[in-house]
Amino acid sequence: MKALFQKTPRWILVVLGLAIFGLARASFEDRMREEMVASSLLLPPPARDAIQQMSQSALMGTLGGLRTLVSSYLVLEAFGHFSNKEWEDLRRSYAIITSLEPRDENHWRDVVWHLGINATANMEIDESIPEFERKRRFNEYALLAVDLAEQGIEQNPESSIIRQQLAEVYREKLKDYCATARVYKELVDLPGAPQYSDRFVGYFLAKCPGREREAYDHLRRLYYEGEYNHTASLIVEIKNLEEKFDILPALRIPDPYPDLPGPAPRQP
Repeated sequence: MKALFQKTPRWILVVLGLAIFGLARASFEDRMREEMVASSLLLPPPARDAIQQMSQSALMGTLGGLRTLVSSYLVLEAFGHFSNKEWEDLRRSYAIITSLEPRDENHWRDVVWHLGINATANMEIDESIPEFERKRRFNEYALLAVDLAEQGIEQNPESSIIRQQLAEVYREKLKDYCATARVYKELVDLPGAPQYSDRFVGYFLAKCPGREREAYDHLRRLYYEGEYNHTASLIVEIKNLEEKFDILPALRIPDPYPDLPGPAPRQP
């Protein structure tokens, strides 16, 4: 990383210094503002989204046409932080990147992936950190990834790739299957959404306590929409739910359990 800075043109370092100084000053001013509001010396500040918009506008105005170049450099720097497992430095880099280019959905997806998937995976295996601290950081990074994904979606409401990454964090790390189903439902009608999104709504509703019947109705509807939905996983899930709800034989789908690797499913 030191060699990277030595090779970096001085003007880029100056621009980066201005950007980082601006963010650091903003943090200091925020603390001062909070103290003055508490002392009734200032009126309460506007909503968070308005503050974020003002911060982005100030940063964009400072850098002008250099935004993309600076952002590209910071992405390379962030990859170095990822390689060295420097998660806090990576988070700070992406805080600037997403402020510089908030409409680039790839930046939001990448930071959610880095923190929600990679950083949490590192916390699961890094035995140099005490177990209680690893668990704390795991939850912190996972929840931070969710928050960043939601911020990214605010900036890019039609983004399917941010939602796909958010769903992975909910599914693989937080094990929140109700939230996973909700995100896949948001995905269904978006441009670029995976074809499996609608099926995944049903799969994860089936794992969401109290919503199993909704999952059965949803998957059964998909089954009768057409043979393109007759995947092995969908048939297995429907038949498991038929058993759960003791559906009458005449109302069950006609398919037998498909041959899948692993333990044989429970037969009716």
